[in-house]
Amino acid sequence: MSEQDKVRAIRAAMPAVLEHVYLNTGTFGPLPRVVIDAMRTESERELIDGRITMTSYERATQLKQLAREEVARLLRCRADQVALTRHTTDGINLAVMGRNWQPGDEIVTTDMEHPGAQGPIFNVARRFGVVVRTARLGTGAGDVASVIARLIGPRTRMVVLSHLTWNTGAILPVAEIAELAHRVGALVVVDGAQSAGSIPVDVRALGVDVYAIPGQKWLCGPEGTGAVYFSDDALDQLQLTIVGYASLAPNGLEPIGGYFVPKATAERFEVGGAHLPAIAGQVAALRWLREEVGYDWIFQRISELGRYAAQRLATLDGVEVLTPPGRMAGLVSFTVRDADPQKLVEALAQRNVIVRWITHPYSVRLSAGFYNTEEDIERLIEALTEVRAERASTRSAV
Repeated sequence: MSEQDKVRAIRAAMPAVLEHVYLNTGTFGPLPRVVIDAMRTESERELIDGRITMTSYERATQLKQLAREEVARLLRCRADQVALTRHTTDGINLAVMGRNWQPGDEIVTTDMEHPGAQGPIFNVARRFGVVVRTARLGTGAGDVASVIARLIGPRTRMVVLSHLTWNTGAILPVAEIAELAHRVGALVVVDGAQSAGSIPVDVRALGVDVYAIPGQKWLCGPEGTGAVYFSDDALDQLQLTIVGYASLAPNGLEPIGGYFVPKATAERFEVGGAHLPAIAGQVAALRWLREEVGYDWIFQRISELGRYAAQRLATLDGVEVLTPPGRMAGLVSFTVRDADPQKLVEALAQRNVIVRWITHPYSVRLSAGFYNTEEDIERLIEALTEVRAERASTRSAV
């Protein structure tokens, strides 16, 4: 199959990308038909057969294990190091709240983090007297590792950062930072919301301890799905914050003496039942990406389209691309002179071009997915030019 035919087939399998100029995978990826088919099949099975038969329980166990195995293939780890979650924020909370924090302990983070990471950090600061040290990274260009290294000290217990930042789209040098953190015995917790499915990820090569990902963004799965990787060291050190039946080893609860034994694997961080149609959709999405589309092809195409978008935007007068060229993937943030980002996003949406605005730095962000085309980028450029021309005309008339 030629490159053109492959892209055409992919787009046919994802109707939303034909309906819109779909440039916001960083919020929600478009759903492939195979995901909806898998969810519908699982829902119909539950409707007809019920959810309480032995077959149902076996099916649940099987589906969840398939999801862990697919995530393990993506992140290049063992399946027993993966716990299923509802979103990235779940995984960050499990890690940050899993420390037995003492007053004066320190967390090092950056000013580029999503609220899904900032919230848990500020929560332990408020509850336990943890000191938060924040690296000011600007757009994510420059010597990021050195800036963070200056904040790591003997009281550092954890470093929390993104692999690919949600605001400017900069890829941060996670492996280098992890090595620095481990010298003082700190755990490294990574927000992989924008990296999982958009760039290659090898958690063992990166040397990180926790890597939290969503299912609904670049992995094009259902909302309410996600996963989190725990290194063996993290499993040894992190405590459970919430505990349920699914967390326990077989016969692991002793109600009289008042103790429990958690599962030996990362499954201990799974608390209870899950929405099986969503898990079926998650498995279908990951399997489709891996088997039908191909991760290597996905990563290469996203990189090429991101750079194409940045180059085209940079040719426009008054447009500044914020994403560092040497650390760019598929997320590209930019500003337009004399244009409010929120109002600009709304005007583009009226022309059926779907991007989003970011609060810090206040800018417009596009997500170039593997399903996009150069024509999609050109339609963005055309719509952006039209909006600016109309507003210039309005100003001159006044």
